[in-house]
Formats: sequence, structure tokens, C-alpha cells
Amino acid sequence: MRKARNKRKLSQMDLHIATGLDRTFISDLERGIQGPSLRTVFRVAKGLDISAGALVENTQKSPHFVFPSEDK
Repeated sequence: MRKARNKRKLSQMDLHIATGLDRTFISDLERGIQGPSLRTVFRVAKGLDISAGALVENTQKSPHFVFPSEDK
């Protein structure tokens, strides 16, 4: 998400304005502190002018993404 935002030369405040999401929430999403709902994924993707699928795929490919453990 941060990479896509920076590529478009958007600040977190710009993304806040485009999505209506709180700037601190955007920061938390980028740092992996918060997990977005499906609705939020679509809002962020629209604000970044990319598809939700591309946003999820790029996140999954990120070296910072930790896939949830299947251990119970």
C-alpha cells in the first residue's frame, strides 16, 4: 500500500482525502498494525486508482507481509 501510494506521489493525507479514512488508520494499515476489512480494501484501492485485486496481490508479494499461520 505504501509503495503504491508513494509511486503515485500521494501523502497519507492525500489518501485520507481520497478515501475518507483517518490518516492515522492509513498509517496503521501501512505498518501492518491494523487489518483492513474488505470494504476498506476497496476504498484504498479506489483512492490509489488500482484494482482491489492488484492491491491484495502486491501486499501478498511484499517481504513485509506475514501470511497468517495455519497453526491452531
